[in-house]
Amino acid sequence: MPSSADVRLRRRLSCGSTRLVAFLTVAMEVVAGLRWPVGALIMAVAVALTACQVKTPDRSSNVDELTDMIRELPGVLAASSRTVNSTARDLVYFVIRVDTAPGITSAQLSDITSRYLQALATGAFAGYRAEFDAGQGWSTFAVDSGNLPITNGPEVVRQAGDWVTLRHEFPTATIRLRATITHPGGQAPIQEWGRSNVAGIRLADPANHSDVSAVFTTLSTKFPQLARLTWTVSAGKQHPADIKTSLRFPSAAELDVWNALNADQAIAHVDKMTINGRVKAPVWLAEEVRSHDPGVAVQLAQRHLPIVTRLPAPVLYTASDQIQGYINGDGRATGPIAVTTCGCTDRDNALYRPPPAEQALIAQYETCHH
Repeated sequence: MPSSADVRLRRRLSCGSTRLVAFLTVAMEVVAGLRWPVGALIMAVAVALTACQVKTPDRSSNVDELTDMIRELPGVLAASSRTVNSTARDLVYFVIRVDTAPGITSAQLSDITSRYLQALATGAFAGYRAEFDAGQGWSTFAVDSGNLPITNGPEVVRQAGDWVTLRHEFPTATIRLRATITHPGGQAPIQEWGRSNVAGIRLADPANHSDVSAVFTTLSTKFPQLARLTWTVSAGKQHPADIKTSLRFPSAAELDVWNALNADQAIAHVDKMTINGRVKAPVWLAEEVRSHDPGVAVQLAQRHLPIVTRLPAPVLYTASDQIQGYINGDGRATGPIAVTTCGCTDRDNALYRPPPAEQALIAQYETCHH
């Protein structure tokens, strides 16, 4: 086992690269385990420190040249870039930002994106994490490819054009689309999770739940090629309502149930529907009541669970004073009310045991009892 002095030495020798630090740690443990002389230990440390000096070539001039080229393309109002090359801090990246003209066409943004991807493919930016952002106001189209080659360039180019078409389809909404990115061998570095294949539409006030539903109807009809993205469509602040879905758009039946739950405001509440989220059930309908009295959530569940059963089981239904607030990160229920129709709800019984009123709902709608 390494001594406390070894541990302190590792900390002092850390040079910012996680891979090199890992190498140094292993080297220390191997040397200590084999009881090598101090000279061998010093040699291992020297090798690691030499590796720490390896620096990615400065490509700021290449980034500037690419930015200048993009700035001259049709549909571009302005273009800027930022390049960081700090190997010691594991920060080696560049970002190109483009302000698009109000009247930019799908063909123009597709061409801009294609030129950018062609530049990446030359290998001139190897070792750099690369990002391209284009937009106007709060609406953006982004290509965040990390530091690996992109293998689906044509799809990325098509999505650039789709973003422009979406802006014409929903002119008052904020639309953000982070392009789908694939790498050789299907690599999916954890650092890139959530930074690609994601889209969102935020509607302006006074939009409500029915407008959210209408957006998905339009997406299903006119943009089926975008169905496999993770989508979040949100109503305005006056009438909050969110649908988040991954790998598919909501079905007509799901939107019908969504509209029915939202329309019944006898007990004031807010709704959120999640499809293919972090819970086991493919569909999760969550409701938030304004009252902190658990009895109010029970009453809402009693009214709405019969509506939820119109959908193919299993469906997770939750109701509480927090929207999705009592389902933890691994999908287990830690508070009221959680019922899975014709299924079983994962519960953390160490944190929460359903009271009799919730137990009655579980007995009525679930196929297993806790």
